[in-house]
Amino acid sequence: MSSTTHLTGIVERAANGPVLRTDGGGTWDLDDTRQVRKFIGCRVEVVGQRTGFNGLACDQIWPAGQPRPTAFKLRLEFLLPAAFVAYGLYATVGGVVSVLR
Repeated sequence: MSSTTHLTGIVERAANGPVLRTDGGGTWDLDDTRQVRKFIGCRVEVVGQRTGFNGLACDQIWPAGQPRPTAFKLRLEFLLPAAFVAYGLYATVGGVVSVLR
């Protein structure tokens, strides 16, 4: 089971990918994404899901000392109903236009 973790430290390159060296001396393996790589050498705050002993799958990463950015997450459970509503509106408007011709 994974748990959400909030850490602060410096992102560094390592042999197996980026790592976060925390203020307390711990080292966390970060997922190797563009989002993480752009912060190599910077002091950051990271929120993510703990994976394994010292792994962290980043949900958000931002420069330390700045406000946490708002996260945009696409809610897939709302996508299908929204598609049905959009199609219903399209069909209704199309029906009204065809009757008015």
